[in-house]
Amino acid sequence: MSAVSRLKWGVFIYGESAYNGRGRVPTFEIIMSARSIKDKLIRPPIRWVGGKFQIVRYLLKLLPENFSSLIEPMAGSAAFFFALQPQKGILLDINEELINYYKVLRAKSALLISRLMSLKASKHLYYEMRSANPSDELERAVRFAYLNRLCWNGVYRVNKNGFFNVPIGSRLPKKLWDKCHLRKCARLLQRAELYKGDFEETLRYCRKADLVFIDPPYPKGSKSGLGFNRYSSIRFSIEDHYRLANSINNLVDKNVYVMVALTNDEELISIYPSELNKTVWKAGRP
Repeated sequence: MSAVSRLKWGVFIYGESAYNGRGRVPTFEIIMSARSIKDKLIRPPIRWVGGKFQIVRYLLKLLPENFSSLIEPMAGSAAFFFALQPQKGILLDINEELINYYKVLRAKSALLISRLMSLKASKHLYYEMRSANPSDELERAVRFAYLNRLCWNGVYRVNKNGFFNVPIGSRLPKKLWDKCHLRKCARLLQRAELYKGDFEETLRYCRKADLVFIDPPYPKGSKSGLGFNRYSSIRFSIEDHYRLANSINNLVDKNVYVMVALTNDEELISIYPSELNKTVWKAGRP
């Protein structure tokens, strides 16, 4: 059986020019055709560099007609999960503080939301929280949310020791969170299993007809300076992309639906199965 014939369904999403497998499509048409979906989407409860909320309305149009569970093994802001609102999902990430935040929002939403709504934007408080190292799960979630909301450009970056080191952004908004929005996100998280860890172990247990959305960090040195892999003290390297490509091959053999988001970098693309369908969008507005 050839590599092409064994593939049931798979999509690579590249960023640069608009191509949907049938020919080039003006970016403006892609955005307009999907815009009607946008108002119904639930935004993620956090900001995240590389998050896919801005294009998720288009990604939803690429889905298979039916699937079982949604798995995001590199969840980040989990924009796909919150937009799709599946009945069952698995969210995994190597970032322990991120997963702790989701777990607390799911299990102790009233307490967490109450704490967050009591906070004001403050440069002094920002750096006080940044230097803190709470052990309590609730306090860690409060700290994570506050730093995420006010840090520069929504960047989550840590040094080699795992300490968050992003400066405060230039804006100090009067309203930091929407209570109703956080409650909606908390309710959706009731449908998800949440884990901290490496992607490889979770992907081994995917079953036929599961949908896996993979949005890996780009290794340092990727085309156009897009490389960023400092979401945790464990860096995501080019060797990890080879591991991921091997996992995707195994998923294809098991008839798992796979969707992968990559930067349009030839070296990176060459690592992954060449037979996957390719859909490309152009970043930015027309």
